[in-house]
Amino acid sequence: MQGNHYVDTQLFKKLSALKDENANSSVPDYTFFDRVLSQVENSVEMEHGYKARLKRRLQVLADESLNVLVLGSPQTGKSAMLSAMFGERDWSRSANEIQRTELNRVTLWEANLPDYSPESKPLIQELSALLSETDDHSKPLIDLVMVVFDASSSNIDDSYLDICRTIISMMGRNADGRLMVLFSKCDKVAHAIRGEYVKDVMPMDAEIWLDCTAATLRYRLIDNAGVQTRPLAFSAEAGESPSGRPFNLLKLLARTMETLPEDKSLTLFNHVLSRGDDHWREHDDNLLYLQLIENACFDAIHLGAHDGDRFGGQLGAFLGRHGRALGNIVSDEIRGQLGISI
Repeated sequence: MQGNHYVDTQLFKKLSALKDENANSSVPDYTFFDRVLSQVENSVEMEHGYKARLKRRLQVLADESLNVLVLGSPQTGKSAMLSAMFGERDWSRSANEIQRTELNRVTLWEANLPDYSPESKPLIQELSALLSETDDHSKPLIDLVMVVFDASSSNIDDSYLDICRTIISMMGRNADGRLMVLFSKCDKVAHAIRGEYVKDVMPMDAEIWLDCTAATLRYRLIDNAGVQTRPLAFSAEAGESPSGRPFNLLKLLARTMETLPEDKSLTLFNHVLSRGDDHWREHDDNLLYLQLIENACFDAIHLGAHDGDRFGGQLGAFLGRHGRALGNIVSDEIRGQLGISI
């Protein structure tokens, strides 16, 4: 079931109950977990006991649900980021309302980043109520808060103050490890620095500027709010990139999976991500992000695995034939889900 709903905190629990009722009465989609399980059951390289163990684990993972709150001032690029990661939809938002979008066991909440103007008071109250909600296990309902800044803007400091004064204080002691800070439109930064002479997707001097800005913000959050986060720069659209492709979306997906609880990170794949090679190809060369995504998926499914238990670069090979077989299944499914052929 997919749909958009504006949040009314007084009706929040009723809406959640209605959502669960509708989910139980509808035919479930064929999910990422279903596809992996089907391949596991049909594998001739796995013994029955190992298959049974994986089946139990996949069922636990499939039962998880994910709640992500995305915040950003108007025109920062949060709608473009949502479209790039979760599909094209009408992400237009009212300035002082939270909107909820239901995907397959993924709930996206989106709102403008509030400031301390009188007009923002109702939104601050709504966000405070939402961030104080807990699930059935008394854990925060919102698993991840993503705050999007415009990297090409001159008022990043103002946005930094807004998240310190409002969002981080609302999250309380649960802010650490649950907050992602994102710099969008980094292609515009490259164009501003190099002008007409931009030939690389991300020139070295532009990347250095973005890294320095991210490091400054990171350590200010540590010193002033006691929150650990690593800001990440990306471009959700081709924009002014000379390659005509987005930048760092694969890194964004890998970092999101790393930040989420392990049991919930694979829920991101329960909706269609596929955009093809060009959508995910361009990123910095700091790490092998597709490998990190595969490793995270493998570790979540095979309890006790670490960093994909690779041997000779092959996912799961360190665990023998069972690990190799599962590694091949996970790798094929991830690449198919992303539309990556190389």
